[in-house]
Amino acid sequence: MPSRKIVANELAHVLRQISHPDRIRLLLKLQSGDQTVNDLGDILEISPTRVSQHLGVLRAIALVETETHGQKRVYRLAQPDLALWLIDGIDFIAHRLSRATPADIDQAKKMWQAEALETVI
Repeated sequence: MPSRKIVANELAHVLRQISHPDRIRLLLKLQSGDQTVNDLGDILEISPTRVSQHLGVLRAIALVETETHGQKRVYRLAQPDLALWLIDGIDFIAHRLSRATPADIDQAKKMWQAEALETVI
């Protein structure tokens, strides 16, 4: 029983840390490969400062890794399957997305899935 409690606590901690819309968008964008803070900020329309703060949280729980290339620091998913898991998770919450139409949900999933396929090919 204690092992299940430990695992449940760790899972809850990770889910709390990714439970910000910007962090979810960052994780899904990182599925397409290495990105810099500025690239992520431009693509997602988030200030580089906020991107850095969110990436710091994600690094602290080992979901994102970093590597330095000359003057640039690039970020990547430590476990690329995480993005696919998030996309699959949309089906579990679709009935709760009152502000999103079924077409919005379908389009978002297709866009994120296409980015995931690009990295596999």
